[in-house]
Amino acid sequence: MTRCTGIIAEYNPFHNGHRFHIERTKAQNGGRPVIVAMSGWFVQRGDIAAYDPYIRAKWALENGADIVLMLPVMFSMAQAERFAVGGVSLLSSTGIVDSLSFGAECGDAAVLVRMAESLKAESAEYKAALASVLSSGKSFPAARSAALCATLGEDNARILSCANNILGIEYISAIAKLNAPVTPMAVMRTGAQHDSADAENGSMSASAIRTALLGGNAGAIRHTVPQSVYSAVADLSVMNIESLSQAAIYALRRLSPSCIAALPDVAEGLENAICSACRESSGFAELTMNIKSKRYTLSRIRRICINALLGITKSDYARHLLPEYIRVLGARREALPLIGEMAKKASLPLVACRADYDKLSESAKAAFEKDIFAAEAAQLNGKAISEFKRKFIIV
Repeated sequence: MTRCTGIIAEYNPFHNGHRFHIERTKAQNGGRPVIVAMSGWFVQRGDIAAYDPYIRAKWALENGADIVLMLPVMFSMAQAERFAVGGVSLLSSTGIVDSLSFGAECGDAAVLVRMAESLKAESAEYKAALASVLSSGKSFPAARSAALCATLGEDNARILSCANNILGIEYISAIAKLNAPVTPMAVMRTGAQHDSADAENGSMSASAIRTALLGGNAGAIRHTVPQSVYSAVADLSVMNIESLSQAAIYALRRLSPSCIAALPDVAEGLENAICSACRESSGFAELTMNIKSKRYTLSRIRRICINALLGITKSDYARHLLPEYIRVLGARREALPLIGEMAKKASLPLVACRADYDKLSESAKAAFEKDIFAAEAAQLNGKAISEFKRKFIIV
């Protein structure tokens, strides 16, 4: 059986740092094939993806990935723990992935494993410190960092101040939670930091690249993305969440406070602030800023608003704790035999066409239909192309 390494990614959009990660992963794992679990139409920070998943999957395949799977929207646009559990579960369910590679500011996976174990232990001292900081009104990420600094020391807290270290720890925790037969593998990040607005050593963060593209400054990214990506973006429009402003506000206005309270991430009476803000806002950015507070991160607020648009509730999360199908977006031609091997070894059904969907269980179909509607919602300002009319990508 072929052993593969998994990567959980958004590629929003694909840039040179992502290509470097795939190259280093293959260098470190002896040239094993790489299978990517990639976010679809909506991403973890509570936003629409800059380009549709089929385009982003093609870029990944052209630049070293061997197979690209789609992470279902109920996991791709969720808080970090659920995002990580969904990605790890999806890759592990293929039956051929036995290691997980992720980029991190700390390139030593063993250090991050120890940190994950410390977090899981949650000493009484840590819990007390966390409760104390939370009571001051800080957001959970800020409170956790402060509590860890107080209980584990500044060096450990410094590790947890880096976004990709945090996500790597979430992946390691997800592996442990699922008891998945997957070995974590860290690749040291280089270049611009996560969400940095500045170019660094010829590289830019995905956030800075999106900003440049939305501002019509494609020339600024010429040396930060592969040539195939740079050539493609000239003919592509960048998707922008503001284009869904009216739909999102309408979705929220038609919900009662109790229905808003049933959306994922809503707690502690936040539904009342949302109910008020959606009637006082005319755009998505204005809406989310009117809701935001010290206690709730902007990403969390954005996810709540998009979940209202997509009709995803806490009950949906409870019914669909893990991915229930493997959506295959594409593969490199030489990796096609791996699809057949996956079909034999996978613990979940593979979906690449309508006939595969028809064979799914009712629960899996219900989950898949969330992805179908997410695609339709993302294409509200144009003709929506059916998910089953899109071609399987082979490069």
